[in-house]
Amino acid sequence: MRKPNLSNTKHAKVLAPAKDLATLEAELAEQENSLEGNLEDTVLRLSDYLSAVDMVIKQTFNHRVWVKAEIRNLSSKGGHYYFELAEKDDDGKVIASCRGNLWRFKAARVLAKFERATGMPLDRDLTVLLKVSAGFHAQYGFSLTIEDIDPSYTLGDLARQYAEMVDRLAGEGLLHLNQQLPIPFDIEHVLVIAPEKAAGLGDFQADA
Repeated sequence: MRKPNLSNTKHAKVLAPAKDLATLEAELAEQENSLEGNLEDTVLRLSDYLSAVDMVIKQTFNHRVWVKAEIRNLSSKGGHYYFELAEKDDDGKVIASCRGNLWRFKAARVLAKFERATGMPLDRDLTVLLKVSAGFHAQYGFSLTIEDIDPSYTLGDLARQYAEMVDRLAGEGLLHLNQQLPIPFDIEHVLVIAPEKAAGLGDFQADA
C-alpha cells in the first residue's frame, strides 16, 4: 500500500502498543486533542486518510493476540476461508462484529488440526479461540487475519453447553422422560442416520 500524502499536516507521534485498553484510550484521546487543531482545516483524499488509518493500526496493533468470538458465517473460495465473527451479550444481542480471513497457505493445517481434535468441521455458530492480527485496507476496511485456532477451547465450550442443557432438562423433569414410556412390542430393528463421528451417534451406541 502506498504511503499516504500528509505533507500538509504536522506529523503526530505514533502510539506504541498499549499495555491495556484504558492506557490506549488515554493515549488516543491525547493524540486526538493535539491533532484536532492541525487537521481541522486540512483537506485529504479519502485514500490518503484511510492509508494513514492503516499505518496507525499496523504500528499500534503489530502483535498477535488470542481473541474469543462466535462464527456467525463462514465461506470459502479458492482455498481461502472468510469469517463473520461476533460477540454477544448475555441476552444474545451482538455487541461487536468484524470480518476474519484464514488464508490458504495456513487454512489446511489449521482446519485439519481443529477437525482432528474436535471430531467435527469448523462451522458457523461455534465459539472459537482465534490467534489473530489486526489489519485495515483502504478499500475493504478492517478485518482480522487468523493465524491459528485453539480446538481445546471449543471442546470446553461445547462441554459447558452440554452440561447446561442436561441441568436444564433435569430441572424441568424431562431428562429421563423417554425412559418412562412403554417400549412398543413390535420394534425389531432401529435405523440411526447420523454422521460417522456425530456426538448423538456416540450417545446412542453407549446406551443401546
